[in-house]
Amino acid sequence: MRQLTLSDGLTVFSLNADETRFVHREVFTERCYLQHGIALHDGDCVFDVGANIGLAAIFFHQERKGVRVFAFEPSPAAVECLKANIELHGVNARVFACGLWRESGVGDLTFYPANTAASGFYADAETDRATTRTYMVNSGISPRGADRYLEILFRKTTIPCPLRPLSEIIDEEGVERIDLLKINVEKSEREVLAGIEARHWGSIRQVVVEVSDEFGGLGEVRRLLEEHGFEVTTEQDPLLRGTPFFNVFAIRAE
Repeated sequence: MRQLTLSDGLTVFSLNADETRFVHREVFTERCYLQHGIALHDGDCVFDVGANIGLAAIFFHQERKGVRVFAFEPSPAAVECLKANIELHGVNARVFACGLWRESGVGDLTFYPANTAASGFYADAETDRATTRTYMVNSGISPRGADRYLEILFRKTTIPCPLRPLSEIIDEEGVERIDLLKINVEKSEREVLAGIEARHWGSIRQVVVEVSDEFGGLGEVRRLLEEHGFEVTTEQDPLLRGTPFFNVFAIRAE
């Protein structure tokens, strides 16, 4: 972990400089979590599920005054960096060193030290390499150049991590309203959503979730959100064309 100054002058603690620059561009420049009508207001409560090193938490903190963040990250290395960034920027945040799931337990996290944002409980090195290769080629990198880089990105280790249902956290922390539920958990999004009990759905105002459409995931997530009273918009980043990954934006219908 070392400090890194980014293109807009923001200084953060980072595990991998290239990865941090990439995520910073998505979050701060492209404002990927505030699209299709998703908005924050002063004093809002954000659940940041898959917080990684905290770039989204910093963004939410800087976007509006008094934003409260509940940040969830299972990787010990990322949690250490997340906590350092929250302290560095004075983010009003509670950090939970766990994954969110449909029930309590322990799961094996596949962790990529050189590509931490792709780590996950459903990670598979072969399919993850293929997705990243497609993204890189769509971005203009030659197939041969992509293949050389992928050798470094997907060296992995496995880490046992605690898992908890989201509704348990809501009850434990006395949360009455979630103004934005952001989920980016690399194929585990359906498990996270399954951990929300029916009695808590009405307290969630907006949802932004990256969805893997393997095995019908996109349709399942859309139906779930619509059944709970959300208006749903789906899009795919052009650079992810040819992969199963989509972004879903949901706003509670008034």
